[in-house]
Amino acid sequence: MHIRRTCCSVAALLTAALVWTGAAGAAQASTSITSSSSQVTVAEPPAGDRVLTEAGSRIRSELDAAGLSNRSASCRAGAVGAQGCGAIAAAAAIALSREDGLATIRVVATLPDGYELRRDVRVPPEAGGDDPAVLAVRAVELLRDIYLDVPRAVVSPQDTPELRAPDVATVAVAPASPPTPVVRHLGLLLSAAMLAGREGLGPSVAPMLQVGLTMGHGVSVTAAATGPFQSTEDGAGGSARTTQALATAGLRYELGLYAVRPYLTFAAGVHYMRVTGLPQTDSAGTASALSPLVVGGGGVSVRLYRWMAIDGGVAAAFTLPATNVTVGGEVVGKAGAPSVLGQLGLSVVFASL
Repeated sequence: MHIRRTCCSVAALLTAALVWTGAAGAAQASTSITSSSSQVTVAEPPAGDRVLTEAGSRIRSELDAAGLSNRSASCRAGAVGAQGCGAIAAAAAIALSREDGLATIRVVATLPDGYELRRDVRVPPEAGGDDPAVLAVRAVELLRDIYLDVPRAVVSPQDTPELRAPDVATVAVAPASPPTPVVRHLGLLLSAAMLAGREGLGPSVAPMLQVGLTMGHGVSVTAAATGPFQSTEDGAGGSARTTQALATAGLRYELGLYAVRPYLTFAAGVHYMRVTGLPQTDSAGTASALSPLVVGGGGVSVRLYRWMAIDGGVAAAFTLPATNVTVGGEVVGKAGAPSVLGQLGLSVVFASL
């Protein structure tokens, strides 16, 4: 119901603005306004952008539902309005594009004296920038807001009841749209992780559980627990069984593309290792070590739905210092010099804050 009421409001406001446009043109004895100038031009989005293409279709559907004449047009990249779409004349124009990876909505309204009122709004992914329905509704609301601002921009207490066109200075100080609030998402990543050291240590597989909280601009705060990784190392003097586990907290920077999102990670924490000599050898006994840990790497996230993605990555894990595994005086493995940590799993967004 809310979307339809918004579109009806846009229709009433745009119709009123068009009547004012026709009256001003008649007073100046200019040529009559053609039917094309009463239309809303919806610029074709960049080719290959599935989200913006679907949002453009939804915008035209909303305008049709509101009874507003509209057309699709090819405009110069980043330019809409009186000069941006060739010879096409329109009371208003809407264009969708991407700036720095963020969906951007531009709405331009042409006034009778040739001046333009325009609004540019970037919509980050966490505020609906990857949702065509959200982008379409935001574009129609921006169109409504521009025509709501026309009376405030052109009328003052000293004016007569007749509307007058704003001067250049008035247009320059037109109020901007309020900033889009940042919506934080809490997500969970469950993966199968692989850890391999040096000098014959591993590789071994264990589960990894990671929790992340988005902070905006592609940055997330993460905390992860991984392990236990278990493997058996053999040497000339016997064999030993190793157990490793990692606990980290850090940051993740994700590029704002729609379906495929590369990312970088950096984290710090602790590395735990326990070495147990097998009873049938001369190395029976247990030793353990707890060391500071630094992990850095990257990966890629492939969106299946807005709330689910496949996540895979690889990182280098450094311990300070590196930990040697020895059996009978022989080094049969080395951890954290560095170790290689890889993971592949499924991430789910399960809450918004």
